[in-house]
Amino acid sequence: MPEKPIPENDPVVSKSLAPHYVISMVILMATLFWALWDEDFGQRPWKAFQHEWKDRYSTFLKTARSQSGDAQKEVEASADYQKLRQDYDAASQNAAPRIKEINERLRDLSQQILAVQNGFTDRRAYVSASTYDIETETSASAKQRKRRSLEEYKKESTTAEMPDGKKKTFKDYDELEKTYNDLKNERTQLSAELGEIIKPVNEKKELMDAYLTDHMVNLTPSQLAGLQNKTEAWTPKIVQINVSEHNADIVREDSSNIVDRCESCHMGIREPVKLTAVSMSLKGKKPDEYARAFTSHPEPDLLKTHDPDKFGCTPCHQGNGRATTSVEKAHGHYEHWLWPVFSPGNYESGCQICHSADMVVVTNDVGWVVSEGKDLFRQRGCVGCHRFEGYDKEPEDLLSVAQQIKQLDQEKKDNFKQAGDLMKQADKAESNEEANRLNDRAVALKVTNSKLDLRIVQLDRSTKSLLEDMKKVGPNLKDIRLKLNKNWIPVWLKKPSDFRATTKMPNFRLTDDQIKAISAFIWQSAFTDSLPKHKLGNAAHGKELFESRGCLACHSIGEGDQLQGGTFAANLTRVGEKANYDYLVRSTTLASALVLIAPLKRKTSVPRTTKRRACPSLSTSSTAAAPTTATNSRSRT
Repeated sequence: MPEKPIPENDPVVSKSLAPHYVISMVILMATLFWALWDEDFGQRPWKAFQHEWKDRYSTFLKTARSQSGDAQKEVEASADYQKLRQDYDAASQNAAPRIKEINERLRDLSQQILAVQNGFTDRRAYVSASTYDIETETSASAKQRKRRSLEEYKKESTTAEMPDGKKKTFKDYDELEKTYNDLKNERTQLSAELGEIIKPVNEKKELMDAYLTDHMVNLTPSQLAGLQNKTEAWTPKIVQINVSEHNADIVREDSSNIVDRCESCHMGIREPVKLTAVSMSLKGKKPDEYARAFTSHPEPDLLKTHDPDKFGCTPCHQGNGRATTSVEKAHGHYEHWLWPVFSPGNYESGCQICHSADMVVVTNDVGWVVSEGKDLFRQRGCVGCHRFEGYDKEPEDLLSVAQQIKQLDQEKKDNFKQAGDLMKQADKAESNEEANRLNDRAVALKVTNSKLDLRIVQLDRSTKSLLEDMKKVGPNLKDIRLKLNKNWIPVWLKKPSDFRATTKMPNFRLTDDQIKAISAFIWQSAFTDSLPKHKLGNAAHGKELFESRGCLACHSIGEGDQLQGGTFAANLTRVGEKANYDYLVRSTTLASALVLIAPLKRKTSVPRTTKRRACPSLSTSSTAAAPTTATNSRSRT
């Protein structure tokens, strides 16, 4: 087959692909170098933080050492330190001769022990091996022969070259062993004596060092030098804390095996010196992101009770403790992380994660905001509508107790049924042993039921206590007809703060129709009992009694700058506008009775099982007691 002619413009022959290869090679090399850089630095920004930390902290420590040296000289010049110094010098001088003598004797003993030990260890090894040989020998004649051989070996003399160059001969093994043990015993006794002599000297030195440490504002120069050496020897690495939720007792959705690497960048958090953004800034420049990251924890005392090695960082501050590829990811400021780090204004929010049930969480300057918020939540009456952990737990406790009682009742029934079955099986048993075993099991179940009865009684009593503790922020509205002026109720509902500026009741912004409906409902739902009528009294004499009998210790009168009296009980300003005169007379006359009876009026919403089991007297007599309770309630508005 004839060959095809070669075309004149063959691209393989006429065109060069070198530019394409060069461009591809450049792109490939650039990609390679970028990948290497990104692997080593781009994805590890914490390395840059640690390099900056090393340089800035070393510079800070050098400056601090010079300042600490001057401060140390001032402390050492004080009269108290000089007295401690004199005591230390006197103790050292008194102990020095004997210490020198003992040290010289110890050196001599060590050399003698070494000289004797060279020959003694070999002979002791042979004696030990021969003794073991004799003890394991089964033949009596061979055992006697080996014992005689060992005795002859022990009688052989040993020569040792002593430290003074002279040779000393030990007539037998026993003398060699005794000499060796005597030398070691003497060295032990001298070492113990040396320790007793040095002990008071060391105590004086510790007192002197403790005084210096206590009176230094910062660390001593030697301590700062140790920190500087550690910092200069630092090599970049991930600083990681592994937290077990079982050890830390942390309740959080992601609390399983918390890993926090925050200190890979925030390296100054636990340093023993106070670091600020200004002190960690470059000379002549304002604080940058590195300086702000290297500051100390604002409250070091918190770290004493919240050890980061036990609790980590993110349980309090939130953020993504595992992330190290960027500041944004580490702080949780991206769409895939649910718990971003708290902003500076909300730092104390982290206290709620573990301390939501604690009313006061103050440590130095930390915790005041959240503690004040908890107090306002209670004082302003938020708990009247909103449920929150730590407030008004009685309903949950009542429900829990009712469930426990129900479970115990069921367990009693099961035990009773099982005991009956066991007794029937015992009656039909083929042997006395089997019958006795089944009877014992039945008796044990009956004993268990007795214990369950006791537990139910205890739960009943706890239920009664919980019922008495149940309360609301506002007063009971069942006695509103006895207590209030009917025309005052719409005025109060319109805007409570207009009548009483310090009231806990919020303004609900009700319409006129809503106000009329609510007023009608609570008035018609209230008890209709009437109070005894009383004649009008002497207002001037009442004012005198009010001011002299201690009413102002609990109650207050006046508003704003004119407010006077206590804050424990209600403000009585304008009380005549809202309250029924006859009710006021009864309240004043029976004040002590009201205090005792008041808890009973709140037992109106009790779970059905609790009513039936825990408080039968209350459930059976609640209807009859209602009027009495209503007429003896207190105003808490």
